[in-house]
Amino acid sequence: MRCIYFAAFLLVGCASGMGDKGDNKPGQGENSAGGSGMYSITSLYDGDTDSRERASQWMDAEARNICNSDYTRISEESVPTINRLGEVPFSRLIWQIKCLPQTGRANAP
Repeated sequence: MRCIYFAAFLLVGCASGMGDKGDNKPGQGENSAGGSGMYSITSLYDGDTDSRERASQWMDAEARNICNSDYTRISEESVPTINRLGEVPFSRLIWQIKCLPQTGRANAP
């Protein structure tokens, strides 16, 4: 009998944790920016000489797509990933950006 009570308790706890929080619209997903226009973008790059530059170019394009306008980079951080041998096979480039207000551009027909 105790097993049944425990199973019911477990199912009720899981169901309440899976419910919609109400603060996200369907399809919106969770946004840590919270409407402030601040986002975090991450890219990986290896030790190649031009790899970090390519990652920066990709992140610039991604930031413009996210903001649909210009942006300001708030911070930039490079986090190396170290394997068991003490080598750095790749690093993670992390940008914090803030979207700038859109300018009054005319919409093309």
